[in-house]
Amino acid sequence: MSQIRPGWNIPLRAVLITFLITCLLSLINIGSTVAFNAISSFALVAILGTYTISISVFILRRFRGPLPASRWSLGKMGLFINIGAVSWLLMVWVFCFFPVATPVTAKSMNWNVVMFGGICIVGIVYWFAYGRKVYKPPVFLIKRDM
Repeated sequence: MSQIRPGWNIPLRAVLITFLITCLLSLINIGSTVAFNAISSFALVAILGTYTISISVFILRRFRGPLPASRWSLGKMGLFINIGAVSWLLMVWVFCFFPVATPVTAKSMNWNVVMFGGICIVGIVYWFAYGRKVYKPPVFLIKRDM
């Protein structure tokens, strides 16, 4: 067994790459504040989208069959809380695509819809070209004989 030094039990390469990307994205602000605002506001749209997908899949799983055992539960109100959360997230998510000022110019346009659509198209093309052939969901990694 290899010896791990205290304090270095982190994914160092991932941390350094994240730091480098953050620094490079910060340099965009020097050239164009419009581009920087578009990229930074896209993070909000992306995180709201992932929350919506995660909770929606949980709701769907609840309707299709029993949920696996968990450490804690929202009880009988869990389904209503999850539906309320998805409703709220969808409303906020839609408003994140609206422009911030009128009349809309190239500088005041909210470019999130273009960026989000482009990334979705790239993701779908990647999935059908390569991803579906090699992806193994986490369920396959769980030992069933425990």
